[in-house]
Amino acid sequence: MLFIEIFVPRDALDADRCRQLAQSLLGLMTGDGEEGMAGPAADIFASQFHVVVHRPETWVVGDRLADDPTPYMVRVHAPGPWRKDTSGHIIGAFTKAITDVDPGAAVQVHVLGVPEGSIGVRGEAKTSTELVEMMNDPLKYAYAAGKALLDPMCGMLVEPDKAPTLEYEGTLYGFCCEGCRTEFIAKKEKAAAGTG
Repeated sequence: MLFIEIFVPRDALDADRCRQLAQSLLGLMTGDGEEGMAGPAADIFASQFHVVVHRPETWVVGDRLADDPTPYMVRVHAPGPWRKDTSGHIIGAFTKAITDVDPGAAVQVHVLGVPEGSIGVRGEAKTSTELVEMMNDPLKYAYAAGKALLDPMCGMLVEPDKAPTLEYEGTLYGFCCEGCRTEFIAKKEKAAAGTG
């Protein structure tokens, strides 16, 4: 569902630090740790994310070899309908994760929208709605029983005791990850300010 490519100059990070950076970026998307969801839905959600680290033999910037500042390029391939709502969070979070590892890095993050119906899972083309339905399957009965919440940003079902939540104007909202929660707050603040 999300394919993340990190381009790292060959001598910038050793293999172990590349692996740690890849896992960090994956964790930012899947909400591992205390900021994300847990349980069966989280396992399905995480299984749909892939990270590949490329360490190119040659990297040229302008008319020189890339070296100072160390460049990093990240491409995130996301379902097209999700691109707009997730880009701000992805760009900020990924840039911070990379500069935490390499403080002098020059980071570019590109969030690319994959056209609707162009992601294949289990041999079938899936729309963004079908992807969410697939990930929601483990919690559909809990949701019907009032024991799961619907993330208002992406449509994911979450267990309120295992996911970020927010009570807003008397309603409890659950979120698949901290990024969706942050985007929800930003949209509500923008609407309240009359700029949305």
